[in-house]
Amino acid sequence: MTKRTQAEPWDAVRRQAERDEIDRFLRKTPAEVDASLRARGHDPAAVRAEGEAFVKKIQAGQDRLAWQKQAAEGLAREQARLAARPPRYVGLPRGELLGLVTAARANPRFAQPVAVLFRNRKAEEASEEELRAILEELDALAETDE
Repeated sequence: MTKRTQAEPWDAVRRQAERDEIDRFLRKTPAEVDASLRARGHDPAAVRAEGEAFVKKIQAGQDRLAWQKQAAEGLAREQARLAARPPRYVGLPRGELLGLVTAARANPRFAQPVAVLFRNRKAEEASEEELRAILEELDALAETDE
């Protein structure tokens, strides 16, 4: 068993106190909450309306950005699928890798993606590992188009 740092027991006590405080408030009735707010100089109806407006704003933001969650899930699925495939280009010499990239560049279907991948440098400047990764990406692109 590892020894705790001096801060860990204090953090545990603090977290438990926070949970206890939340539980105490959750046990209150609406009338008790309203009375507590009035006692501190707040208008319960105004606080409630402000809270409802805040929740609506948060929900609208979540609804507006829901596509990002779906996109992230789709990306994770696709990355997992590609990671499970055996690599196709391991062991090919550099000349063959460059030839495959050149052939992809000549293919109208892949000319634009290859141009984007090499927009800042020439294919000849890429390492063999980079060339393999690019060819794997092009294979994945071809699979998604099919």
